[in-house]
Amino acid sequence: MEREILYEERDGLLYPVVELPENLPLGQVGKYGLLWLNYMKENHKERYRLLWRLGRLNRVACEVHEEAWEMLDEIMEKRLAKHLPEDSSSTMEMWKLREEAKRIGEEVVLRDIVYQPR
Repeated sequence: MEREILYEERDGLLYPVVELPENLPLGQVGKYGLLWLNYMKENHKERYRLLWRLGRLNRVACEVHEEAWEMLDEIMEKRLAKHLPEDSSSTMEMWKLREEAKRIGEEVVLRDIVYQPR
């Protein structure tokens, strides 16, 4: 299946008509998407610019955010199932366990998902 390329004439020259997809609004990329954007901008400038030119930068950032949240939830659930509180009626103990699970999960998420080029 061949696609016909449309051309536009300007000053006697033919230029291909190229439409790039629009980037998603920056506010929709989330915490981990923003962290990934900063990482890419600082460490992988060429890839960052390519994704931006293709109109895919924020879409990939949204994917990173979703993947990171899914992994964080999974890690936290496993950790909390493994490490039960001694006193289940203690709100403080439950809070400490959840915070510890979140901290551990975020370390893994940042290393394995957020700080990876795509």
